[in-house]
Amino acid sequence: MIRRAGIVTRARFALLCAPLLAGVPAHAADTRGEVFGDHTVAGNATGGDQDALLKDLRALVDEAERARAADPRFIRDLRQLIERHDQPKFELLVRDLFEDGDFTSAPKWQVTQGTFHIGRYGGLVSEVLAPEPKAQDNGQGSEAEAVVRLFGQILGAKNGNPGQQGQNDQTQARPDPALIYLVQPLSNAFEIRARLESDPDAGGSVELGVFQGQGGRIGYRLVFGSGGEAQLVRVGRSVSVIARAPFRMPELVDGWRNPGYDVIWRRDGRGRMTVVVDGQDILETSDTAFRDPFDGLRLRNIRGRHALQGVEVYGQK
Repeated sequence: MIRRAGIVTRARFALLCAPLLAGVPAHAADTRGEVFGDHTVAGNATGGDQDALLKDLRALVDEAERARAADPRFIRDLRQLIERHDQPKFELLVRDLFEDGDFTSAPKWQVTQGTFHIGRYGGLVSEVLAPEPKAQDNGQGSEAEAVVRLFGQILGAKNGNPGQQGQNDQTQARPDPALIYLVQPLSNAFEIRARLESDPDAGGSVELGVFQGQGGRIGYRLVFGSGGEAQLVRVGRSVSVIARAPFRMPELVDGWRNPGYDVIWRRDGRGRMTVVVDGQDILETSDTAFRDPFDGLRLRNIRGRHALQGVEVYGQK
């Protein structure tokens, strides 16, 4: 235990920790229930008393660490305890389950590339699929088409790049991603709850992100891909993957039903971010590159068939 007399005492430590160990919720979001279930934020209403307690406790732990008055593992456990209770006080800013069949108002989503639509069974759906490969001619095409192909091969050979035609075909076959924005100011600390569905047979990847600025480029992006990874990406002057973890899109049930996956993405006031998928922590990192509030949410279908069935955004007003 802490041994230094005066500032750091066993009695003072016990007095400070007692409210935290007496059943106060360990995490504000834990009281909200499942994704889109309980929409209250009861655990956030801790008041100024706990804020002052946490401030005093943090100062006490800092003093103990400087004085080497306690076991380092004990200090680490205390800091983890403080962090679990020192969570931002969030309010629900926006919630959209697309139940009205319209994503262009209340709230207003803006498509900037590709296409999105409300699916037959609800949700904001996007498909970015490569076109079906063309069947081989096998000599059945017209004589004019054969002449065009022949001259294309001859010109390619003369230019020293006989494979250029094939490369162009590959480039043309790669579809552009689909991108949609929701302008909704939110604090630097936030919590996003989303339910995504992805067709594993179509592959590809989908991205959920927060952005700053009118262009919507800079910010953080959470990417789920069929390549077997989930990535948390920072986009600023450069692009950096700041956390990654194994991830597989859920397989279809009975060959056709999509089970989807529930995502909770939290960021606190110190830049610590955690990502929970279907109740399992998969990503955790800290990053303070962005300190200003964010301007909204973005959804990008990089490739494949994906649906956003619902989203809630929490922040500090």
